[in-house]
Amino acid sequence: MNPTEYVRSTLTEFVRIPSTPDEDMSAILGAAVAAIEDLGLRPEVHGDVKAVLASSGRGGVLFNGHLDTVPLASGWTKDPGAWDGDWLYGRGTADMKAGCVAGLAAARALLDRGIPVSLLLTTDEETTMRGAVKLASAPVVREAAAVLVCEPTGLKVVAREKGVLWYRARTRGRGAHGSMPHLGDNAIHRMSRVLRELEGLGRPRDLHGEITVNVGAIRGGTKPNLVADACEVDLDCRNPAGTTKAEVEALLRKAFRAAREDVDIELFHEVPAAGVPEDADHIRLLRDLAGTEVVAVTYGTEMAYYAAHNGRCAVFGPGEAERIHVPDERVSLRETVRAAEILATFAERLARPDRTRRPARAPHKDAKL
Repeated sequence: MNPTEYVRSTLTEFVRIPSTPDEDMSAILGAAVAAIEDLGLRPEVHGDVKAVLASSGRGGVLFNGHLDTVPLASGWTKDPGAWDGDWLYGRGTADMKAGCVAGLAAARALLDRGIPVSLLLTTDEETTMRGAVKLASAPVVREAAAVLVCEPTGLKVVAREKGVLWYRARTRGRGAHGSMPHLGDNAIHRMSRVLRELEGLGRPRDLHGEITVNVGAIRGGTKPNLVADACEVDLDCRNPAGTTKAEVEALLRKAFRAAREDVDIELFHEVPAAGVPEDADHIRLLRDLAGTEVVAVTYGTEMAYYAAHNGRCAVFGPGEAERIHVPDERVSLRETVRAAEILATFAERLARPDRTRRPARAPHKDAKL
């Protein structure tokens, strides 16, 4: 099976296995384990977080990806798992089963050349990232020549990503009968004054360099004939690498003071910001091989956890980032194969000569990338 056929068949199989948060991840994890075993590697399954780790030896590059997806939702015009020429449609095509398959295809070529390589696939990136949190400090991550998170970047090289801080903010008032609102203290009105102050934080001049705040959900009151005694909003704050949680909270409290309101906040989700120097050797090598550019992104990935243990990280993979989490999500077969080629060449260039390489195996027919 040549590389294009391998990518097409494996990617089709993965995409046709549902892996949204409400699904049992056993099926998609089983498919990944079987694909790793087919490479001749021994998978190490972490059942508590439903993740799989495999390595052919020390000193190689580690390819990371997540097999879970967001829910399908409505508005699709294409059948999930269907091909249309070069394009495969379906939830998880770009985000990020194509990146996982590109890593598998690159590993397949590297193993044929006797070059060490590692794989780490998780199934909870879209929800908790517990798999990455648990495995980020594993020796195979810490000792890797580099860690590539194969998220969809359109083959651009991502060196910096924002952190994620989710807060629940609450205002409190005093209940009364809806026919006598002047006797109460409406918490929704209090929150409305706060929201006016927060609105400007959703319109940054420098999207990648500034902290942003999005009001994602609001809840307040119980019935039309009652004055609301409480109101709460969920805030999605994104902070660039180099800024802190304290700075985010200071920005929020400044807005609360400007609104002249007492607001309680509670942090309920956090992903740290991450970044590596854009002129780092591994970043420049990946950029040159891809022939693209080095960029920053506003979203967070599992690199946030790996970068704390291995500074040679980057995000790089096939897929249009602008078309993920939307109807008719798709990925290009050609781009996925091209990503695998770049990953393999990158890993071969970066493999440390002082590590013991495993002997090359008999190559797959037409396995050259």
